[in-house]
Amino acid sequence: MIHLDTLEFGLFKQYMEKGFSSALAKGRLNALKPYYALDKIERYKAELNEALDYAVKASDIYIPKDDEFLSVLPKLNDPLLFLEPDELLIFAEFFHGVRDIKKGLIEHGAEHMKLYLGEISTLSEITDRIDETVNDMGEVKDSASYRLSEVRGELKSLRKQVQRELAGVFAMGSASKFVQEQVITERSGRFTIPCKTNFKQYMQGIVHDRSASGQTFFVEPSSTVGLNNAIQECLAQEREETVRILKEIADSIFGAFTRIQATVAAYTEVVFHLETAKFYKGKDFVFPEFSGSVMFRDVHHPIIFLEKGKESVPLDFQMMSGEFTAVITGPNTGGKTAALKSIGLNHILGKCGLPLFGKYAEIVNFNHILADIGDNQSLVMDLSTFSAHMVNIRDILKTADSQSLVLLDEAGTGTEPREGAALAVAVCRKLAAKKAKAVVTTHFTELKTYALTEDTSVIYAVDFDYTDFSPRYRLLKGVSGKSDPLVIAKRLRFPADVIETATDIIEQHKSDAEVSVEEISRMQAEIAGKTKDLELLQAYLKEKEEFIELREQELSEKLAKKESELLEEALRLYHRAKKYAEKPHKIKESVEEDIKKAETKLGKVKKEIKPVEGVKTGDVIWLEKYDKSGKVLSVDGDSAKMDIGGLKISIKLKELVGKKMEQKDRVKDVLVSKNVAPSAKHELLLVGKRVEEALDILDKTLDESVLAGLNRLYVVHGRGTGQLRSGIQEFLRSDPRVRAYKTASNEEGGQAVTVIDF
Repeated sequence: MIHLDTLEFGLFKQYMEKGFSSALAKGRLNALKPYYALDKIERYKAELNEALDYAVKASDIYIPKDDEFLSVLPKLNDPLLFLEPDELLIFAEFFHGVRDIKKGLIEHGAEHMKLYLGEISTLSEITDRIDETVNDMGEVKDSASYRLSEVRGELKSLRKQVQRELAGVFAMGSASKFVQEQVITERSGRFTIPCKTNFKQYMQGIVHDRSASGQTFFVEPSSTVGLNNAIQECLAQEREETVRILKEIADSIFGAFTRIQATVAAYTEVVFHLETAKFYKGKDFVFPEFSGSVMFRDVHHPIIFLEKGKESVPLDFQMMSGEFTAVITGPNTGGKTAALKSIGLNHILGKCGLPLFGKYAEIVNFNHILADIGDNQSLVMDLSTFSAHMVNIRDILKTADSQSLVLLDEAGTGTEPREGAALAVAVCRKLAAKKAKAVVTTHFTELKTYALTEDTSVIYAVDFDYTDFSPRYRLLKGVSGKSDPLVIAKRLRFPADVIETATDIIEQHKSDAEVSVEEISRMQAEIAGKTKDLELLQAYLKEKEEFIELREQELSEKLAKKESELLEEALRLYHRAKKYAEKPHKIKESVEEDIKKAETKLGKVKKEIKPVEGVKTGDVIWLEKYDKSGKVLSVDGDSAKMDIGGLKISIKLKELVGKKMEQKDRVKDVLVSKNVAPSAKHELLLVGKRVEEALDILDKTLDESVLAGLNRLYVVHGRGTGQLRSGIQEFLRSDPRVRAYKTASNEEGGQAVTVIDF
């Protein structure tokens, strides 16, 4: 037994359903309940984990709506089945979506969902036939059969003949005397012309309709009666052939109904996992581990997290295998009930195979999750609030066993305090004797004492800031919290004189021992709270330190890369200076010496720039050179074929300078972009440039073109002496960015233009 409504499992499912587009997945979600067999829970966890991985790698998953298909589905098991063309389109569209999702998962290498994928039939033989038969407008195509094409061809010919005959009537010299308007209209499936009331003086024909004013008759001239009759016969043949074609497809669908049922069932599971993966995508979540202990580390209440996002405060909570009672103490509005519900609801989600929102969790596969939370007053059963609670707790005590989680909110309240406290302690003892794990919130001192003195119990206090009377919504382990009704009264702006009077009354009845215990508890709470704050601060500082180290490493790599680029540029300029400048012998020696120095320094700098290690197919790498991410399509020897923004290029492994991207960073960066950069040119004009100047411009333009995803570039260098063309083509001969180059055809500019393919 699991108290799903009390722990608001239905409300959580409503939040999930908001993002679902599939009606089949919504139905599966509405039917979702916790599983009891651990192997089944683990199987669903594995399937959902695979779907989550697919959702990240696929970047965006399109899940088609299937509510229209669900309305058609009940008709498909009828031996007299007949589907209209628009219903066939719905059928085909659904199975096209099924096919695409199945294909995507197979290409992804799905293992855990193989069982479902094996049950899914894409029914391509039927959907192909529908595609060949019905167009996007829901009309049967002429090409659906030879007979239909023949009949429609004849119809087209007859209609043209009728139109020619009627055009002849308009051409009559007397047409203006009896024709109301020179247009051809259709009435009762027959072509007519609008005539004046005196048409019989000029033409014989059949009246099929007349206007509301009675001044216009829609007449079928006698000369077209035979043609219109022939059209009607063809229309009847067209209907007969269309019905035959549609019935043939419907029969094939009826014959495949068993496969359709199996496909819908398997597809429902797959699409439910994918919808769930889309729901969790982008959120911080963790799959809980199943053990004999309960341990939450920064785990959120699911509904509060979905409602408040970053403002939600996560819960830290722990009950080891030998601990049977956890007592949560502290003032109202401090978050005791929220913590209680969070423990219960997160166990339910874990038993459904769903992740929790948080960093780490261990839960127990309880058979019973029983809760008594909130106002259970029943006017129908004539029960007071206290009586209703007692009835509920009575039933819980009957059901609870060693495989139970029991959640009791303010047990024993609503009656005389001492008796209520005694009853609450007795209930906890009974549950502990049954070895059920119980989490109880309380204000009773007796229950706090029980938690502090029993070896099988643990006590928590909700953290509260007494300086501004605000709750922190955290649990402090090993601390007994005060109820502090007067603090809450102050926070709610009670009259000061009322609070002062209440304080005096409390002080009069308080013993020295009670004062000491309260003071110790307050000090414990302050120490535990500061310890928690210190832990959070340490975690924050550690994260900042890691971030700074990473940034320093990135800046160091960028600096080395920039230095490398500058040295490469200088080296290239030195080489060109040596080649083209006519200098005295000593200057040449100096240039050669500078070249050697630059080469030596460049070698040292390049050694400091380490390429990405362990590159394998499927990796996504951020390339410093292009300031873009690329996906590794394959690795062959010392080169890798990569997809960079939709452009497939081969790069040496030693030139892959950057970093591998983690799964969580891939979502935005792996998107293929085919937008051409504004600076990239399809045509580069170099006419009149010196060779050295032209090669510099060309080099930069090649980079821009590659990054922009261009396939081709036209370099206009003119004819001239041919020296510029020769220099450019010599430069292109060994450039790794260029797949091929050639002199343009005469239509494209001939000898004056070189065409580059990337």
